[in-house]
Amino acid sequence: MGFVYGCLIFLIVSLCYLDIEGRTFLVSNYSAYPNDNIDDTSGIQNALNDAASYGRNNIVLFESGTYDCFGGFTIYGATNLTIMGQGMYETLLLGHRPSGMFWIQGINTMLISSLSIDYDPLPFTAGYVVNATSTYLDVQIVPPHRPDINRQVSAILRYDPTLMRPAIGSRAYEVYQTPPNNANTTLVSNGVLRIPVAWQMYFGIGDAIVARYVSTGHVISGQSLTNITIKSVTIYTGWYMALTFKVAGLNVIDFHVKPRAGRWLSTSADCMHFGDARNYINIFNSSCEGQGDDGLNVHAYYYKVTEIFNSTALTLTEYNWPEVLNVGVGTNLEFVSGQQPFVGYATATIVSLTGNGGNSKLFIFANPINASVGDWAVVADTPTVTIRNFTAANNRARGILLQARNITVTQSLFNQTSGPAVLFGASLYWHEGPTARNVTLDQNVYISCNEGIAQGNGVISISPDLIAPVPVITNIQITSSTFLNGQYSKYPIQSSNGGGVSIRNNYFSMKNYSNPIVILCNSQNISAFNNTVISNASVISQFVTYASTGACNSSLSSYINLPDSAFNASFRPPVIATSLGVQINNF
Repeated sequence: MGFVYGCLIFLIVSLCYLDIEGRTFLVSNYSAYPNDNIDDTSGIQNALNDAASYGRNNIVLFESGTYDCFGGFTIYGATNLTIMGQGMYETLLLGHRPSGMFWIQGINTMLISSLSIDYDPLPFTAGYVVNATSTYLDVQIVPPHRPDINRQVSAILRYDPTLMRPAIGSRAYEVYQTPPNNANTTLVSNGVLRIPVAWQMYFGIGDAIVARYVSTGHVISGQSLTNITIKSVTIYTGWYMALTFKVAGLNVIDFHVKPRAGRWLSTSADCMHFGDARNYINIFNSSCEGQGDDGLNVHAYYYKVTEIFNSTALTLTEYNWPEVLNVGVGTNLEFVSGQQPFVGYATATIVSLTGNGGNSKLFIFANPINASVGDWAVVADTPTVTIRNFTAANNRARGILLQARNITVTQSLFNQTSGPAVLFGASLYWHEGPTARNVTLDQNVYISCNEGIAQGNGVISISPDLIAPVPVITNIQITSSTFLNGQYSKYPIQSSNGGGVSIRNNYFSMKNYSNPIVILCNSQNISAFNNTVISNASVISQFVTYASTGACNSSLSSYINLPDSAFNASFRPPVIATSLGVQINNF
């Protein structure tokens, strides 16, 4: 009996030890070998399956070299799982199909580290227009891009191959199209690709263009996730977004999306996109370069009130995709009036939610809401967002688009973003929100941003998509930063519906010297102090102006403290760009 009891104790201790230590699953033990030009997909998937099902604290380990992947990988229900290579420049996962690489769901604590991801074929091609008609373009493809045949093209943008960025200025354009039916790319002659187009509006002979194929999958994506870390990972391209999660707790450290080997684009869409994230998002020592849309996008979703049963039972309908309604019991929703968008009038806690149609659910709340049909609701439990030593450069759209309630961006570089470097703006067109609050932008560098296809009114743009009569984006601190405006950058700072905006200790170098520093629309309590302004041609005669278009009314901006003396300091740039990011100038 004592022997049996002792064996039982030994077994329990052993199991506990395994639970603490976990196991290492070498993909080579599943016949996934690097550098052999053989499909490694099934072997890697089997290693992932075993690691996820074995228990906690397991590691899936790749050796140095290139793994050929002819499909993506799925991981469900793991706890404290690590996927690790030998380093970003040592282990490469090379995708050979237009699909995502990792789809993860129901994961509690995961690390993906020390590897890179690329695709062959690419999700785009690029070159110079040699012929343009109303039904097609002929493009001389520039290596390393390829004249891919039998592809459907969904978007075409003009490119600047000298600056290695999407085009800027008066002929910056991008055309989105539903590809013409039964009309794929064909080869006209050696290296000349014929691209069917739905219409001819912008294209000119000699234009450098990037043509993006129909998007099909994110590189690393997932939902129902807790405590995810992406560390020391490089993504060279992807068929849609690089990194997109619905997650509670995210660390992104030493993560890079950038073009490889002379390519004109990295990913087809966003570098990072996090919808309805919770708890925290930390992004450190990372970069997003050359992607086909935003560098970083953080937001929740607006749901429309479509049916009212009583003051605590409402049907909410979504307009993005159905799973975004799965917000969870205990979540707080903020309600805004359909007549006055973005102005919250109530917050309520979800008790239960049940299906009520493909894109609708019945929500029961712990407290009554005086809602009306046509009002909107958005998750109020937004994450704390902390961004440090981050670079956004040469992308098609905004550097970062942030719709959360506690945000810090510091010691970061925004270089030649096509649209605003930083945008705070909820949107009922995209059904994304809520409006941002409690933001610190400190010790950042902005170089020649907001000059291209996605141009707005400001390098830093506070601008909801539907202008309200009152401030809805509030408590924004813009401090100790360097603005080096390009020729087409417009205003350094736009405040539409901003409240409590402070502009202090910044350095503004204005290549386009005729524009003021700040443009206002329906904003209140905007102040500035101790800023330096340098013009390359003359003294700026006006530092502040008021927008007068659309819903903007100068009489709705008040409590403004923006004297000329707030822009008459004479210090050097407080921060400068270096090869390593941003360096603080200590005078």
